[in-house]
Amino acid sequence: MSLCGENQNSLRDELSSVLDSAGMNVLSTNAYSPETLVKVTEENILKANCSIHIIFPEYAPLLTTDNTNSISRFQFFEAKRKLASDPDFRIIVWLPPSTGITNVETKQLDFINEVRNNISKNMIFSNAETPIQLTDDIRSLLEFKDDVEFDTNLTDIFLISNQLDESEANEIMDMLSDIVPVERLSIVQDSDMDYSEYCTQQIGKSKLAVVYFKESGEWALPFTQQVWKKIGGASSHTPILLIGDEDPERNFNKKFKAPKVMSLIIAGELIPLEIKMSYDKVMEGKA
Repeated sequence: MSLCGENQNSLRDELSSVLDSAGMNVLSTNAYSPETLVKVTEENILKANCSIHIIFPEYAPLLTTDNTNSISRFQFFEAKRKLASDPDFRIIVWLPPSTGITNVETKQLDFINEVRNNISKNMIFSNAETPIQLTDDIRSLLEFKDDVEFDTNLTDIFLISNQLDESEANEIMDMLSDIVPVERLSIVQDSDMDYSEYCTQQIGKSKLAVVYFKESGEWALPFTQQVWKKIGGASSHTPILLIGDEDPERNFNKKFKAPKVMSLIIAGELIPLEIKMSYDKVMEGKA
């Protein structure tokens, strides 16, 4: 595993320590001069099965051979080049919330947007709060599974629910399908199906993903968090609406705050209308 990213040594060292404690072998670009970083990066990425790129507010340091290109940008696109030739390679880009996005230099903000526009399979853009949380994202991304192509369809809304809420979800489906194309998935407990992978593929063909719950709040929140990470987190092209019925009252704390996620707890009879309104916002580019 190659750990890339310059400046703010304490955060990088903390992440390196957490990864080491988790049993991962870490190759770091720390303690190298800008003159030698190009060669070190190329050598480390060749040895690694995964690269982690920490993004900080500053665009510097720059390459000594190209003062318009930062070392972080060079490292990211070196990793992309490795990924193009090695489908088992993985890339994690971490933008720590503690760095403060409002303080980011203009050139660095351009680079961040460039990264988000270059997210592809086997990559993740994470806003994890701490190195420990990021390590969970890394574990998830490094889980190698045989690719399975599911039978998915282009649709406007992808409605996901748990079998515990089967009848209510069917009613919502009936109301929505009269006015907008909807694909429906009911999660069955103890099934052998890889639901997270199926959802990832179907969400990629949907304009809005909806996770609905009434009695299944304990399932819905962690499932939404898992799927959000799998589809690219903040860099996902498809928003997720996590929407729950206010009855029972225990649902009120089942909310997930993250980029590209809308989270609502409202009266059950209003849920179909709220889903349609959220869909309209997505189509208008307001979500």
